[in-house]
Amino acid sequence: MPLTNTSVPVPQNFFVILYHAHQLLDSAGPLDILSTITKTQQGRNFTLTFLAEDLGAINLAAIPPVDADWDFEESGEMPRDDEGMVGGRGFNPTLNADVSFEDALRELRDTGKVEVNVRGRNSETGRWEVRKESRSVDVLFIPGGIGSRLYRVDNVSGERTLNVKSAIDFVKAVCLEGYVQSVVMTVCTGSDLLAHTGLLDGRRATTNAMAFEKVAARHEGPKWLEKRRWVRSLPEEVQGKEGGSGFDKEIWTSAGISAGMDLMLWFVAEVWGKEFARGVGRRLEYEWREGVGEGEVDPYYE
Repeated sequence: MPLTNTSVPVPQNFFVILYHAHQLLDSAGPLDILSTITKTQQGRNFTLTFLAEDLGAINLAAIPPVDADWDFEESGEMPRDDEGMVGGRGFNPTLNADVSFEDALRELRDTGKVEVNVRGRNSETGRWEVRKESRSVDVLFIPGGIGSRLYRVDNVSGERTLNVKSAIDFVKAVCLEGYVQSVVMTVCTGSDLLAHTGLLDGRRATTNAMAFEKVAARHEGPKWLEKRRWVRSLPEEVQGKEGGSGFDKEIWTSAGISAGMDLMLWFVAEVWGKEFARGVGRRLEYEWREGVGEGEVDPYYE
């Protein structure tokens, strides 16, 4: 499908969904591309907002919060060492959300924007201070990782709940209620999370190559494309047809982990042109897989 350079509004505000045990590079790679662009005129007004169920530390390992009344179900999805023990818990980067799902959704329903605490320099005193800023949701970005498919088990009742249930509910609400202004982007099994909302029904999408069969089996509504580096789904794919969700914005999905950087560079190319995207890739010393176009089979997966 040819790129048009016309259908995607120029974005300013990027909102990222966080959850426990998501894959760091799924978000870090694409966000570093955006961070690089902030050093240019095109990105000088970019904003970044992290959203999560709660405001405490978001663990990238499969570890519940300190005060949690639940634990992760030890499934076969968890990384294990040579003796079969769950591993990786001693290596646990953390991120912190700016706004909770609950607060963000309430503010969107009240004002159409999310209020965020930001640091800025006082023009009179020259000192840095915290102030409030209201942001529209231009791009909603969803990373993947094992946390997208792990279950939580309540310590008392034993009830099982999908780890990303609150994220699913939030994403579905903000999209169907019309608060996303530009696009939804997913990396890796972020499309698994998105598929739970029904927003991908009838639309083309891809996901992590190693998890493809399991994700496709869980969700029969989307038109899953295997061995694709990235897929750009236009709303026209479902408009006027039965089975669509009614979401009228583009959805961009990528294969696993590092493929998210190619997805973001293609998005940059769509908005600001290929030569600009190439320059961003060169600054990052990243070899953009520019030869693999939208919805095309990537020889890497053959």
